[in-house]
Amino acid sequence: MLSSYQRSTGISAPFSPTAPANTSVEPGEPNTASQILAYAPRFVVGGAQHPGVIVETPGLANVEPPPITYRPHLPCELALDRKLSGMQLERIIYAGQAHQQRLSDGARAGISIGDGTGTGKTASLAGIILDNWFQGRRRSVWFSVKADLIEAVSDEFERLGLKPPIKLINDYPTDGDIDIGDGIVFCTYRSLIARSRSGKRRIDQLTRWLGSNGVVIFDEGHKAKYAFADDRGKSTQTGAAVLEIQDPEKFLDYRVVYSSATSAGEVRHLSYMFMLGLCGDGSFFLLGFELFGEEIESGGVGALEMVCRDLKAMGRYLCGNLSMGIDPESGLAVEFREVTHWLTPAQRQMYDNMAQGWQEVFKNIHLALDLTNSGKATRAQAVNQFWAEHQRCFRNLITAFKVPTLIREIEDALGRSESAVVSITGTGESQTKKQIERAADQEEAIDSLDFSPRETLTRLVANCFPIACFQERTNPYSGTTEYIPILDADGNQVESRAALQLKSELLDKLSILEVPEHPLDQLVNYFGVENVSEMTGRKKRLIRTLSGTIEYRPRQLPGVPSKLINLHEKNAFQNGHKRIAIMSEVASTGDSLHAGCNAGNKQRRLHIAAELKWSADKQIQDFGRTHRTGQVAPPVYLLVFTELGGEKRFSATIARRLGNMGALTKGDRKAEKAGNLDKYNLESKEGRSALNIVLSNIMRGKEVPGLDDAKRAVRDMGLMKTVDGIEDVPDSEKTNIPRFLNRLLSLEVERQNALFDYFYSTFQETLEYLKQQGKLDDGMEDLKAVSVTIAEPPQVLHNDALTGAKTVYYNLILKVATKPARFRELAAGEIHQFFRHRENSSFVAVRKTLSHTDPETGERYQMYSISKPVGRNLSYFPERELNQKYRVVPKMKAEKWWIEEESKIPEFEHRTVHLLSGALLPIWKYLKTLSKDALNIVRTTTDDGKRLVGVKISDEWLVDIRRHFGLRSKTPTTAQEVLRITDFEHNTVNLIADIQIRAARFQGVLLTEVCPSTLDQIKELREMGLVNIVQHGKQRFFLPQDEPAAINCLERLIELYPPDSSEVDFLPKMEQNHETFAGEEPVKIPEWLIEPESELVGELIFQQEDLFDQKSAHSVDKVLTV
Repeated sequence: MLSSYQRSTGISAPFSPTAPANTSVEPGEPNTASQILAYAPRFVVGGAQHPGVIVETPGLANVEPPPITYRPHLPCELALDRKLSGMQLERIIYAGQAHQQRLSDGARAGISIGDGTGTGKTASLAGIILDNWFQGRRRSVWFSVKADLIEAVSDEFERLGLKPPIKLINDYPTDGDIDIGDGIVFCTYRSLIARSRSGKRRIDQLTRWLGSNGVVIFDEGHKAKYAFADDRGKSTQTGAAVLEIQDPEKFLDYRVVYSSATSAGEVRHLSYMFMLGLCGDGSFFLLGFELFGEEIESGGVGALEMVCRDLKAMGRYLCGNLSMGIDPESGLAVEFREVTHWLTPAQRQMYDNMAQGWQEVFKNIHLALDLTNSGKATRAQAVNQFWAEHQRCFRNLITAFKVPTLIREIEDALGRSESAVVSITGTGESQTKKQIERAADQEEAIDSLDFSPRETLTRLVANCFPIACFQERTNPYSGTTEYIPILDADGNQVESRAALQLKSELLDKLSILEVPEHPLDQLVNYFGVENVSEMTGRKKRLIRTLSGTIEYRPRQLPGVPSKLINLHEKNAFQNGHKRIAIMSEVASTGDSLHAGCNAGNKQRRLHIAAELKWSADKQIQDFGRTHRTGQVAPPVYLLVFTELGGEKRFSATIARRLGNMGALTKGDRKAEKAGNLDKYNLESKEGRSALNIVLSNIMRGKEVPGLDDAKRAVRDMGLMKTVDGIEDVPDSEKTNIPRFLNRLLSLEVERQNALFDYFYSTFQETLEYLKQQGKLDDGMEDLKAVSVTIAEPPQVLHNDALTGAKTVYYNLILKVATKPARFRELAAGEIHQFFRHRENSSFVAVRKTLSHTDPETGERYQMYSISKPVGRNLSYFPERELNQKYRVVPKMKAEKWWIEEESKIPEFEHRTVHLLSGALLPIWKYLKTLSKDALNIVRTTTDDGKRLVGVKISDEWLVDIRRHFGLRSKTPTTAQEVLRITDFEHNTVNLIADIQIRAARFQGVLLTEVCPSTLDQIKELREMGLVNIVQHGKQRFFLPQDEPAAINCLERLIELYPPDSSEVDFLPKMEQNHETFAGEEPVKIPEWLIEPESELVGELIFQQEDLFDQKSAHSVDKVLTV
């Protein structure tokens, strides 16, 4: 069977090269996947193993939650019968523990459960409700995204064998009251903001029923992520309602639980999680969420990661994910593949024609705006509408081009006995519906209609092209210039003849464009409706009949209500009646399409992302439909791209937000890497710097390889503005990555790719420069060592009185294998040249590296990597500096010296690392005063198995931190500390330059002696006011016995010669008594559970049998009335 696409274009067979099946680790990057261990609760032992392999990212795994103090009220049977795993019980316990804590405003603290899609969050949430139920708190509201998910919640309670009443909010009119008594009310976020005709609000009805002590579950809470209104957008009604129901002045005792695998993609998306206590009175950000957001955003992705880890340290956030590694049952792992669909000559011509059509429309819209004398508001509306339709049109066009590759991949999967799931973003139904309605009015045949992306452009010109004339008028009151319509004698608005002529010519040119139809229709028609489960929001679709005609048919099937059509299609796929599923965003949250153990269709899933979603949270939710607990085999994810540079616009946005989401929800920006999408993360400060360089260079006349006229390309993208007759790119546009990549779509294929390649090469050179300067925030660093030990007992800097979260200082000793740069290896090839230092006899090996671009000046220059016997690539020099310090020599000149230096290098060396771990938000502002650049976040595991993650601090920082927090140390940093240590015999403080301070007896009196090592030091000590005594021909110096005088002398001394080390037999207590950090013991399951009274358990089971054993079609139909 040929698809309509193949018939219309004459393509005989789809083709495209495929990427390697498995994603590789970038060179030099720690393979974190291999370090991830199966998740085990830190303070819970004895619980059942989770049915799927759950893992935690190293960023979170190295953080300990606070010790457990809360005991939940649950039947032990739930643990003994393995109905709740140890991981799920841990979530229930920490939820109860958080709810026992009061924030500074008196409200109960909340908890966020961020477990990934398919990990069994529903059971954890059900357990939290049951724990509260058995303690007398029997009213809960469960918010979710779709009403039909009530079935999944009901089934989960049924599996647990404890079944409280559960009703849908739409069973009750908004004007009335909820008469369920005790139980659960299931409400969608859309219903939460509903009002009756009389103006009564659903939210008021819910809070009246909940009373003062209810449980509130925000499942899929990311729907409220736009609760905070800032300069980038307004808050949504949903976000505002979610905040209102958490108002501490009204609802102090609500027990709030947030649950989402994608709770936040940016800092501002955290605003709806008000009860986590991140900001406001009593927190570390007193002035509210706006200040918190600004502070954390200024700290970069590392600060986002810190927020997530701190919340876990406080016991207010837990997150595990279904492993993507090898499944122990199937022996298979999740795979990511990339396929590039190379445009055929016919497709390239189609794209070029479409790009030129948009360029023509863009030029003529501006000309028409001038002809009609349109005002500022009219111009802005026309241009904004143009670019919105532009992006939608090209996105559909690019996806339509991929259809041959999609068909080939689906057919290959079916041939391998796999089932295919294809995810798309839009269905084009609104466009199709309008076309059909116009055809019906004009009695036109459906076959003659245009359902391709071309219709978007044609419709834009037909409906939005400016033709109405305006005239200027000065407002008599404000004195401002206004533009008012020009009317004829009959009161009709006058139209510009010239603009009408432009519009007519444009429509004629557009009528000959040839582009493919919508990809969804292509796929359904190619494989047939009998083989494809379509789970989208559209009610009708275009079907090509056997005779070749097109019919507009309802999706509804005989005997299946329209509201249940997607559920029916899902079941057909899961039961194996159909092996191809196509889903839009309607099915991307909550539904399960995995190869489940209980599903009829147990074939492995090939999940094809035909186009990436508009947001990172939707993309993660989309991927989560096919990778879930209880599956026979994990899926294969296939990302399909074209070679178009402009398509990176979508990849870049998703890559950045995946990184932010990984940081905010997993404590690790690398956690949400989907295949190799992170390589497209262009929306960064490095990307913005590179774009600024590119556009500035073009405007200065710099040539771009592959472009005859780079300025014209920028002009055709609509990035130039003319001010006082001078064309330039505004400063705001020079760093706007999304707009640049979006506007790239306006250019023909060759120009588009040439400009993108120039930008991307500049971006890479900028990264190289920042790496060389040590300024690149590259995420968490793994401390690689043969051995890691804790040198002294960890010390607590800060202990949160409410949560027990601690900020802890660790002094680590790393035993690191040396990696000498061997002469024979360096000399074997032609890559390295040897140079000799001009002022001494040392040698270096030099290698030419990538060009570097300074992101601030735009200067581009060649860099050279410097290797020495102790290691490779130790520093980087520009050519000029290299030649100033060194001169090139033959290899043999360096051989003897180099090999001798090699022999001096030990096999191992020891390094000291100072680490601040645990909760860092309490000292965030202090840390920012120490570092203007990104914080250096590291992680490691000690020899005794303790996993640590935190901020690596320098020796200079440590001196300041000791002074600020008064940490105990064997190496003092102040005069007072030196005196305290040397008050005891056998204690010695070593200063630099071999000066010692020690306790010594002189004529039976214990004094503090300063021992110089050179003649110059003796002279200096005499000038500092020390007591100088000559004994047996030896000069001895003692501090005055008067303490203020002694401190004054010491301060002058250690300013010149700071303390370097100490030899301490006894360490006295410091002025501030800092506790050492000790581990806590875990609790045992099921003994830790408090068994509820048997009557309460029996009552609950009895109620459920009465309410749930009868499931009628009517009740299912009511579920879907939202």
